Amino acid sequence: MALRILLADDHAGFRRTVSEFLARLPDINVVGEAADGREAVEQVEKLHPDMVLIDISMPNQNGLEATRIIKERWPATRVVIATTHDSPFYRNKANEAHADGYILKSSLKPDLVAAIQQANAQTFFK
Repeated sequence: MALRILLADDHAGFRRTVSEFLARLPDINVVGEAADGREAVEQVEKLHPDMVLIDISMPNQNGLEATRIIKERWPATRVVIATTHDSPFYRNKANEAHADGYILKSSLKPDLVAAIQQANAQTFFK
């Protein structure tokens, strides 16, 4: 069964690029997109994805708050933070929000598949 992924980022170009990249991978389906944290939470409720790939810095509700809500309401949904913030502070905040993974956008293409696999296996922050 294919892994169902929701993309949440306020940059449409980023969502499009990641969606096109993931579409070429076997056993992964992008089932929806969100432009901010509130919309991400709404889409998770509507679509029930297996995983959410979410940015930290978004309008209306940031990705950390959205992650916290998603993990509280749907604990089985995996959440991977995809961000430009390369700092222990944000990694700790992601861990506190119960994110299942953390990846830098600068290394997204070479490391995305591994991050998805680790988060899906619940081994990223272990």
